[in-house]
Amino acid sequence: MNKGKAGVAFIVLLTCALAGQALAQGPEFKSNADDLAKIRSMLEEFRQDIIHKDGYAITKLMLNPNVLFHHTNTQEEIDSARKYNAQFDGIGPSQLDGFAKLLATSKDKLEEKFRNIEIRQDGPLGLVTFNYDFVINDKVHHSGLEVWQVCKIDGQWKILSVAWTIYP
Repeated sequence: MNKGKAGVAFIVLLTCALAGQALAQGPEFKSNADDLAKIRSMLEEFRQDIIHKDGYAITKLMLNPNVLFHHTNTQEEIDSARKYNAQFDGIGPSQLDGFAKLLATSKDKLEEKFRNIEIRQDGPLGLVTFNYDFVINDKVHHSGLEVWQVCKIDGQWKILSVAWTIYP
């Protein structure tokens, strides 16, 4: 076989392999621009609620008061907590109430800044990830990765869970 035919054969095989791989990955997400915009709007509303110190408004963005709202603990924190509770799972109870109270009572200027926002949506389920800086009195207090699960219920997007890492 000459080089020309070998090249064509190679391209045909490569194209077939890539097409097969694409089919094996399954269907695309069922997302639409309107829902993605509404999720992004909810993210901005959350940010503005922090700036305005409106803890009550933040709780209204949640699906219910029992949603997971907690930072991930370091292994050192988990080991320390297990001295008192052998079954500690590294998360503990929701911190939503404490966060809402902090916003309502803080005399400091508060803001959460988001960057590298990625939103994925498949029908009534969404995933939001971003890097954040939590800013107190114009100084970054801590940063990390934040992950939200969101769902659409009764035509509105609500937060199912919020988990984040913390780095001073």
